[in-house]
Amino acid sequence: MKYGYSLFIQEHVDPKDVDYDDTRLFQIVCPECKEPIFKVSRDLHEKTANYFSHYRKDETLNHQCELRVNSIPSSTVNEVSIKSRNQKLRLFLRVFQDMVWGNEFDEANIKRIKQRHYELQRSSIFSEIVVYFLKYARDFAADKQHLWEMFDETIQNKLKSNEIYNSVFAMGIQKQYAYEFLNYLVAGNSKKNFLFLLNIAFIQLYHDLKRKSKIGLLDWEDALYSCLEKFFRTKNENKRIKAFQELTSQQGISGSTGEYISGYILFGIQIFQYAFSILLRIPYLEILQKKLQDRGFRDPSISLAD
Repeated sequence: MKYGYSLFIQEHVDPKDVDYDDTRLFQIVCPECKEPIFKVSRDLHEKTANYFSHYRKDETLNHQCELRVNSIPSSTVNEVSIKSRNQKLRLFLRVFQDMVWGNEFDEANIKRIKQRHYELQRSSIFSEIVVYFLKYARDFAADKQHLWEMFDETIQNKLKSNEIYNSVFAMGIQKQYAYEFLNYLVAGNSKKNFLFLLNIAFIQLYHDLKRKSKIGLLDWEDALYSCLEKFFRTKNENKRIKAFQELTSQQGISGSTGEYISGYILFGIQIFQYAFSILLRIPYLEILQKKLQDRGFRDPSISLAD
């Protein structure tokens, strides 16, 4: 059959997108009879055919299910996916800030980080910067292919191995949820949460540069760190404005294709990479797993890489 249905993420899935073990991890069943199914791949004339099949050997049942499942129109599949993702998005939004605090910081540092967070919330110049970044975030979100490439780059550069799922399908789901979450935040529906996301990314960038400064920074990193240090060391808004004016005038670097990238653009790229890494680290699947457990479903046991 050409579709399965995941009881875990509550969406139809295409057999070509999943690995063999994903049928168990994501509780993929027949959309018609809800019996467990498995993935089959066969090489046919220089082409691989992927489909799902029942474990049960009841030929009549298999034939009836396949006829009904294969006749499901793509519009119905899309409609079910959109409805399910909207429901999950509402769930994630309810716990977004708690998820970030719990996922990004340990108990030893969270009090100090929250203090910086509240300082930024009260900063008028930072609010203006967020409005500036919001425009570029919308441009990113509008180009899914480019954003997907940035997600892959962020995963490679910012995520640790134990923050990446073993399952390619699970990692794809993680990126899809991060993409949909970002789209919601930049659509103007949740400016408060977008401000929070940029706020945390800004703080993480500063603290990482501070740690790296003890080892050694590149010239553009050193210039960026100097401006951020001036910003965080004062509560005077005029001095903070001056610090960001220095940032916009910092010398940049030449890109891989020879184009000039200004210091302020470098700052923006870094902020977005940190923001993307936060969204990609949110334990979406674990949140869904807990919801299923609360409803009495068995544990899907989705695992991260060792």
